[in-house]
Amino acid sequence: MPTSDARKAPRDFGAVRRYGLAHVIGAVVVIGVAGLLVTFELVRDRNANIATAQAWDIKGPPCPQVSAADWAARRLKAPRVFDYDGTTLGRWSGDASCSDVKDKGGAGFRTDKVCQFTNPTVLTVTSPAGTVYYETGVGQPATLSVHRDVPRCVLASKFTRETE
Repeated sequence: MPTSDARKAPRDFGAVRRYGLAHVIGAVVVIGVAGLLVTFELVRDRNANIATAQAWDIKGPPCPQVSAADWAARRLKAPRVFDYDGTTLGRWSGDASCSDVKDKGGAGFRTDKVCQFTNPTVLTVTSPAGTVYYETGVGQPATLSVHRDVPRCVLASKFTRETE
């Protein structure tokens, strides 16, 4: 004969667990603090990116561009070649200093490649968009920026051997 304990109703394990007000307040506080920390980091990084973009924004006259046929006919060479994030840069002489710079004056999300040269004489840029040749001249500093695989060269630079 069954005992009275066996006739108890079975437990319902499918019942919904209820969270109290303390759980909700705790979750809101944690999400709010995380949001503030992320916002703080983004603002701090944005300010640093803007300062970097201003420091690497070099103004000057455009570098004389040379056609591929003229480059070959004059037997110009750029033996000092290096790869910078998938873009191959070559120069005849001098030193180079490069930096990643956020576009739109440092406020953008894309990264541009910017290199300053002390005395390149000639420059070559090979990117997915093609190869471009520049003749800067002897003793002339230059700055080369690559935005969305399209190079732009100016005859000016803040980079010298003293600023290394």
